[in-house]
Amino acid sequence: MAFLPSLDIVGSALTAERYRTDVIMQNIANAKTTTTETGEPYRRKQVVFEERPLTFQETLDNAKSGGVRISQVVESDRDFKSVYDPTHPEADENGYVLYPNVDTTEEMVDLYAASNAYDANLSVFSLLKTSINKTLDMGK
Repeated sequence: MAFLPSLDIVGSALTAERYRTDVIMQNIANAKTTTTETGEPYRRKQVVFEERPLTFQETLDNAKSGGVRISQVVESDRDFKSVYDPTHPEADENGYVLYPNVDTTEEMVDLYAASNAYDANLSVFSLLKTSINKTLDMGK
């Protein structure tokens, strides 16, 4: 049984979920940022995963395995939240301020899902490690 490709798959999933967690935390940290370098409020970002493709030769050589990778980080196209706050320095002439399109409840749910996926991959990693150790012990 080839253990190394399995470890490679689990490692890629752990890396991807860690990056997803970082992006979610960035969204939460910027939930109240009303002005960015572009002059508009912060836009929510989301991570898009894709299968890590193998070339035909890599498949034949069994040198590498599949897995997951980040294909891109996209910005949400949802409208910004308009809040009436005439005392805010960024308020327009009608007293409204545009806030980011970040919903902290949604971000917390996404963070929980990413954490669960990370934990599941850690469990697989632990199982693989145990299997490798037992296989090595059989040779003694």
